[in-house]
Amino acid sequence: MNNDLPALHAVILAGGSGSRFWPLSREMNPKQMLTIFGGISLIARAVHRIRPYTADDAVHVVTGEALFDELRNHLIAQEDLAHLTIDYMVEPMGRNTAAAVALAAAVLVRRDQDAIMMMLPSDHLLEDGEVWRNTIESAMRLASAGQMVTIGLKPSRPETGYGYIHAGEEIAGSAVGGVRGHAVAAFIEKPDLETAKRFVADGGYLWNSGMLVARASVILEELRRAGDAARTPESADGRRIAEVAEDMAALDRAEWPTDEGRALYGSMPSVPFDKAALEVSANVAVVPTELDWSDVGSLLSIEKLGDADARGNVLVGRAYDVDSSGTLVYSPDRLVATLGLADAVVVDSADATLVAAKDRVQDVRLIVDMLKKAGAEEVSTSRSSLRPWGSWTLLMKGEGFQIKSIDVSAGKRLSVQSHNHRSEHWIVISGEARVMRDDDEMVLKANESVYLPAGAVHRLENAGPVPLKVIEVAVGEYLGEDDIVRYSDDYGR
Repeated sequence: MNNDLPALHAVILAGGSGSRFWPLSREMNPKQMLTIFGGISLIARAVHRIRPYTADDAVHVVTGEALFDELRNHLIAQEDLAHLTIDYMVEPMGRNTAAAVALAAAVLVRRDQDAIMMMLPSDHLLEDGEVWRNTIESAMRLASAGQMVTIGLKPSRPETGYGYIHAGEEIAGSAVGGVRGHAVAAFIEKPDLETAKRFVADGGYLWNSGMLVARASVILEELRRAGDAARTPESADGRRIAEVAEDMAALDRAEWPTDEGRALYGSMPSVPFDKAALEVSANVAVVPTELDWSDVGSLLSIEKLGDADARGNVLVGRAYDVDSSGTLVYSPDRLVATLGLADAVVVDSADATLVAAKDRVQDVRLIVDMLKKAGAEEVSTSRSSLRPWGSWTLLMKGEGFQIKSIDVSAGKRLSVQSHNHRSEHWIVISGEARVMRDDDEMVLKANESVYLPAGAVHRLENAGPVPLKVIEVAVGEYLGEDDIVRYSDDYGR
């Protein structure tokens, strides 16, 4: 990377409602936290992908209040990212990408007037390597000269699910290893199939990846300029968005979740950044690049995990089929058998199963909306949750009790805590547990147990060199995860 360029700040947008990938994703475990594509989550991949080009303290994650704790726990648990000081910008409420990008830009301008930021989605699959490096450097050259720079992907097929960018003339001085920037001739909405075919044949049209590289100060300037010009209804409030973002950045972070902070942030219109500024700006470039990329936009992305059989079926996990065709079945744990289906999708998780026509998977949110109205908890939570110290999985829950499997990594421990509404019984299955209970401390091995009454101050620690597995039986009138009083914690929660 050219050392003459300003420092790069990665801004990873990590909101999401968990609806497009249900039942695998949930509100508290959205798509970017899924690990089905190669054992590492999409957001961890995003951090790894940009890390070689940033300082250890220049990775920023924009997320919402509801998801913040789960997301931070998830990334803390990635041991190879533990040395990073990730800056979490926690929005008081979701106001679409214009607000999120403007907030990040305003925060970074206060830190460094020359800062270049790269806005990255948190839920994409993307090839890294030399082409990726050249793409970033070419984009940074253009951004350092004052342009807002999009990353355009050369299409591999006619695709009606993506927006397109029409690349114009090449920009002199932007070439890096065969990757070079172009002026943007036009942004095009998702086309019909015939138009998409024409775009691919033309060669000058690119998929809009949703990635942006620009000086933070330029982003705020372009929002103001778009607002003053008011060429479209979506861009008319650009100045207001920039000014509110700057007012938010001037506050202490502790003021963001207050009534005043919420009212201020909520005064911004909810519009996409593309519509608010990018598509109406004359100061936009695109860097065309050839990368293996997917926005993991629907459950059909799971087809990447397996090969189609002679009848066009893709069966992943414990899936068995007789006489179906064109069907995708995903079942990593439970046995799922299908018979005589055509062009269907079956996705099984520990606590919910979806069966859908293949051409309706983009409408999974309709199922989620229905389940929300019905009060189904499966919309927001899943049976397993990653923690900085390991993970837990809910095995069974009934009136007044629940049973969990708790896995604690070697050398890790939970917080010192107590519960007001439940007692707990811990049974060691494997490994060695060090348990603190009020003024007592004990070491338990396999097939030994301890009782923790409600109100007892306690901590569980892995005292051995191998993973610790404990079965927890909780009994009480209220069993929610918020019934935790923490006294000390290794992870600052």
